[in-house]
Amino acid sequence: MPRRQAPPDAPRIGRNGVIWLAVYAVGLAVCHYFVIAPPFAYLGFEKVPPNPLVALVMIPTYVLCARRLPVSWERPSAIVYWMLFLIVVAPIHVLPMFTTDLSTPVWLMVGAVALAFWLLGGIYSVPLVSLPRPVISPRLYWPAYCLVWLGLLAVVIGYYGLQFRLVSLSEIYAIRDTYRESFDQVPKFARYAIPWLGNVVAPIAIARGLMTRRWSWALLGVATELFLVSITGFKQLLFSSILVAGVVILVKTSDIRRIGYRVAALVGCGVFAVTTYDFVTNGFSLSSILVRRLVLTTAINTKYHFEFFLDNPKAHLGYGLLARWVDYPYDLSPAFLIGQVYYGNPETSANANIWADAYANFGLIGVFAFTGILALVLRFIDSVARGLPTGLAIAALAQSAFSLSNTAMLTVFLTHGMLLAVVLVYLMPLGDGQPKRPPPLQPRHQGGRQPVAPDRAGDGDLPRPAGPTSVPAPAESPDGASPMPAARPENSGSERQP
Repeated sequence: MPRRQAPPDAPRIGRNGVIWLAVYAVGLAVCHYFVIAPPFAYLGFEKVPPNPLVALVMIPTYVLCARRLPVSWERPSAIVYWMLFLIVVAPIHVLPMFTTDLSTPVWLMVGAVALAFWLLGGIYSVPLVSLPRPVISPRLYWPAYCLVWLGLLAVVIGYYGLQFRLVSLSEIYAIRDTYRESFDQVPKFARYAIPWLGNVVAPIAIARGLMTRRWSWALLGVATELFLVSITGFKQLLFSSILVAGVVILVKTSDIRRIGYRVAALVGCGVFAVTTYDFVTNGFSLSSILVRRLVLTTAINTKYHFEFFLDNPKAHLGYGLLARWVDYPYDLSPAFLIGQVYYGNPETSANANIWADAYANFGLIGVFAFTGILALVLRFIDSVARGLPTGLAIAALAQSAFSLSNTAMLTVFLTHGMLLAVVLVYLMPLGDGQPKRPPPLQPRHQGGRQPVAPDRAGDGDLPRPAGPTSVPAPAESPDGASPMPAARPENSGSERQP
């Protein structure tokens, strides 16, 4: 039986963080009204003034969800939870202010998603469990990792050819159409190899290269992403390197225990900066890419999913996993069905997020059932990631976090490679991923060096002097976070005996 540990220190974000997240929501509303709605009304963005009464109704649930966010990112699942808030929860609270038809689907969407998000945050209120994990040497793990990397690349090259070239944004859609037309000509495993490489293998390589200054790893990871873009035309892979690099830089330059405040401030300032630039220049290019496509469209598509499947038969996974046992009533999968009904194009995939897809398949029961499944997966990866270099497990989940915010959960688990990321983190050796640093100078005792105690935590921290048996070891602070020095520390940073 797994042994239960003391609850992790995962305090919720405080008042300052909630204020910045409120700034983020206001920024989304300003961008919607002044920049996005006028040119994109044909995509469902209504050109109406914000309704202040609806805003007052939305404030309580928005604040409750914001207060649920962990301020610490010591647990890698935090990036998933934060991404779901920023890309799903926040825009579905902004959209009703600009919706003239406030019918049942709108309120059902806000209530179901907000409650599901709040319940998912319960994983930070219960203790983690100590799960057994294999002890694999870095000298074995990383060469094996490279073999997996090369094997997946060989599969992709074998079916799609070696055609590495830099792709311009004007070529993206033509390349994407060609790639989709090839689905019937290649086996499913070959189609899986591309997102596994782009969403999991290459991001981990980039993160490890940046964290350990193994620049060849980072360069080869970026080259892999660009190679996949030249085959698929997927812009998500194009920006994957930027996302992972940003996560690593954020983790390395911030206090991981309070990183939530910096993230909240960055997104709050960022959305206003993008909106201001487009408003002043009388354009919408940046806002269209960074706000409309990444954030606000999620709310539009989520509303469409709840609206259509409220009165029409649910999908019950009859288009995929349960196709053999379910009589599926439609010709298209839910995302393409929504594209046909609301955008007039059966080739448009109106992806939304985990909760929109869950409602399309099983209604409200599906929303909370899928939330429970995701909670179990996140708790597992939090439990097995303890002791790994800070930031490496977060980078492994970065792309999956983004995918859960705009794609069905089962698709993210299998096709996009989230379960592969969980396995790689589970097998990852402890202590690898940080740059090598020389040990601190040890105090001398009776003309010689004192013995050095081994690192019992196995987390890759530097060793500390054990001291002679006649001298008591430094006492631990009440919270167990760090040892309290027995004497005033020297400027060198090492603890010397009194």
